[in-house]
Amino acid sequence: MCWTKYSKIMVLTASICIMILSACAFGDSDADSDAEDYFYEQEEYPDAYDDQDNPEDNDQEAVEDESSQMGEATQDALQELYYTYEDIKRKAANDPLRQSEVTPHKENGLDVCSITMNDHTMRYTLDVMGEPDEDGLYPLYIALHGGGGGDAETNDEQWMQMRNYYRDNVEDGIYVATRGMEDVWNLHFLDYSYAMYDRLIEDMIYLKNADPNRVYLLGFSAGGDGVYAIAPRMADRFAAVNMSSGHPNGVSLLNVSNLPFEIQVGIRDFYTEEAIRSIRGAEFEKTLNDYREQFGCEYPHRVLVHVPDGHNYNDYLNENYDSNAVLSDPQQFAERAVDEDWVDRFLDLYDSMGYGRDVMDMSYNSPPDFEDRLTDLVTNDLNMKVDRDGNTNAVEYVNGFTRKPAPHAFVWDLSTRAPKRSVNSFYWLKADQSVNEGVVYAVYDEESNTVYIEYIDEPNGNITILANPLMMDFDRPLTVVTEKGQRTVDLTVDKSITVESIHETADPYLSWVCEIPVD
Repeated sequence: MCWTKYSKIMVLTASICIMILSACAFGDSDADSDAEDYFYEQEEYPDAYDDQDNPEDNDQEAVEDESSQMGEATQDALQELYYTYEDIKRKAANDPLRQSEVTPHKENGLDVCSITMNDHTMRYTLDVMGEPDEDGLYPLYIALHGGGGGDAETNDEQWMQMRNYYRDNVEDGIYVATRGMEDVWNLHFLDYSYAMYDRLIEDMIYLKNADPNRVYLLGFSAGGDGVYAIAPRMADRFAAVNMSSGHPNGVSLLNVSNLPFEIQVGIRDFYTEEAIRSIRGAEFEKTLNDYREQFGCEYPHRVLVHVPDGHNYNDYLNENYDSNAVLSDPQQFAERAVDEDWVDRFLDLYDSMGYGRDVMDMSYNSPPDFEDRLTDLVTNDLNMKVDRDGNTNAVEYVNGFTRKPAPHAFVWDLSTRAPKRSVNSFYWLKADQSVNEGVVYAVYDEESNTVYIEYIDEPNGNITILANPLMMDFDRPLTVVTEKGQRTVDLTVDKSITVESIHETADPYLSWVCEIPVD
C-alpha cells in the first residue's frame, strides 16, 4: 500500500493513528526464520510504487479490522509521537527567525528569501502555485540551477533561468529555486550546504504546509551535479529526484534503495574526453539494476539518453514529443561507447563537417545538419534502437511518487554521508557523524516484528535502531538479529528521545520514540 496523506495523521485520535499504521503496511517480507540464511535469499520486496497516485479511498471495514488488530501500546506510541510533533511544530511556526526565513525581501527588484546558518547564507526564490490538496498540503519542488565556477553574474543568470525552468510544469505546489552557495563548480553541495537543505525543508513543512512525503529535488547541469551529490546523502528526505546533464563525480548510489532516481543525459554530452558525462550517467542503469538484484530492494530508476542531443534537451515540456528520442537500452550504450570509443567516432563526424575536434564544443553546440547525421550514425551505423514520442518531463516523473519514509529494507553506505549536518539518522537507523565507513543492510519483517542487520562492510562505530511506531509493533518484543546472534527487547516510549527525534528531523514520518543499540 501507499502512504496516507500527511494531515490524516495530524488528527491525533486512536482511530486515525490506526488508519496510518494500516496505510503504512507494505505487506509481509520474506524473512526466513534462520537469520543466517535470510540475508540475500529473500525474494524481491513488494513494489511500493505500483499505486503511484496514493488514493485515499481505503475501505472503512478494512480500517476497522486493522484497528482491532493494533495493540494499545502501539496506539499510545503513535499518539505520543504526534502530540509531541504538533507541539514542536506550533512553536516552530511562531518562531520569528523561521518566519523571517520564508519572508521575501527585495534583491535587485526580485523577491528573495534567505537562510543564514554558521555565517553562510542560502538564497532562494519561493513560489506557491495553485491550490493545496484536500488535506491542505502542497508538494515541494527544490530546483538547482546550472553554472558553477564562473562569475557571480553568470550564476545569477542561471539561477533566474531555473526560477522558471521546471516551474511552468508545477500546477499545484511550492517551487523553490536555490542560489548556489558560492561561485564554484560544486556550488550546490559544499559541506555546509546540506544543513541548509534540511532547514529549508523544515521551514516549508512548518510554515508553508509542504507535504514531507512529497519533497522533490531537480537539477540541471551543475544542478545535476548537485542532485547526484545530495540525493544519496539525504535519500530519506525526498520522494523522487531528477538529474539532468550533470556529472556524478564518483558518487555511490547505494543509498538510493528506496528513492526513485531519474537520470537524463544527451548522448554526445561528454564535456571532456575524461569526463564522458553521458556515459557516466548511462552506466547507472546497470549499477542500480545490480544493486536491486544483490539486495532485493527496489532501487527505482529511469535512465534517459537523448538522441542526438548534447548538453541541452527537452526535460521540461510536454509538447513536441516527437523531438524526445531516447535510447531503448542505456546500458548497451554505456558498454559499447567505452569499448568502441564512440567519443572518437562522434568527433570524426563533427570534424568531417567542418566543426573541428573540440569535445566541449560538440557537447554544447547543436548544428542542425550535425544532429541529423549523428542520429543516422547512431541508429543505422551503430544499430542502436531509439524510442520516440516519449514523455521526458522531469516534473511529471517525480510527481508519480510519494516517499516511503519507513521502508522494510534499505542499504546505508556510511561513507556517503552529508558533512556538517545535525541529522544523524537515516530512515530507521542512526549513527554519529564520526561513523563514516561501512555498509549496513537493514531489513524489518512485519510478521515476526524482527529487525535483521547485516554489515556488508564493518562500520567504524556504533549503529542504533530507531523504533518508529508507524512501522514497528510496540505490543510485542522486537527481535534484533545480527550475524553475531539475536536478542529481544521491549519497545517503550521515551519522551525525551521523542522530542529529540522531532527536533532532529522536523518530520513526523522519520521520527522515533525509542532507540535500540545494534550491538
